Amino acid sequence: MLAYMSWAYDRHFGVRESAMDWFSSYLRDRTQTFCANGAISEPIPVTCSVPQGSVLGPVLFISYTDDVTLIFDSHHVNHHRYADDKQVYVSVPVNSVSLARQILERCISDISSWCASRRLQLNAAKTELIWFGSRQMLEKLTDSDLTLDTGATVIHPVKCIRDLGIHLDSELTMKTHISKVVSSCYH
Repeated sequence: MLAYMSWAYDRHFGVRESAMDWFSSYLRDRTQTFCANGAISEPIPVTCSVPQGSVLGPVLFISYTDDVTLIFDSHHVNHHRYADDKQVYVSVPVNSVSLARQILERCISDISSWCASRRLQLNAAKTELIWFGSRQMLEKLTDSDLTLDTGATVIHPVKCIRDLGIHLDSELTMKTHISKVVSSCYH
């Protein structure tokens, strides 16, 4: 059995005083305006974050969150990272699903604390959990609690997730992905 969890961070993050000096000129003296009902506000100083849509934004974010791998390693979970998307997974036998749940719950708890220390917040709406396995293995889990309790929310498993444009179903048949590709070809 393989438990796979994916989430994204909200991209509003602060830059600490320890950031490299050459970033400071890029981040200093920024302002932002808002438009509501056709009226534009006065410029408001931006005291944290980087400009949305900026060229350096993704690079700064990746360097700002690079040490998250230390948490993954401390929980002995496998992981993948792509910009602000992170995925962790553990592989366990069917009779160890509760162990996988405990590992993932502790990991996500530490990730939540790590996020809070960096002015980040896990986006619960973008957090997904899926259990991969053969049909026979997944049928053995019908009586098991497959949810993850993060303290703030309970994550329920889904049958299919989308990761970097690929739809992965719990049995890894690729039927959903093929169906979506074929459907888009007809449009």
